[in-house]
Amino acid sequence: MEAWESLLSDVESELIDVEAVLADLDDLDALRHRVHAAQADGSIDQRPVLQRCAGLIQS
Repeated sequence: MEAWESLLSDVESELIDVEAVLADLDDLDALRHRVHAAQADGSIDQRPVLQRCAGLIQS
């Protein structure tokens, strides 16, 4: 049961990131800020959605 709860928590976190990225698409500065904040606090390593955004922003 613990494994399922962990999986659901991970999925929820990723969906929150996807929702935030979609909301920020009209404001790339806000998206850059979100990515930079995740890089600064080290959470980007566990956030694949923001990792992909970081790659697109940097290119």
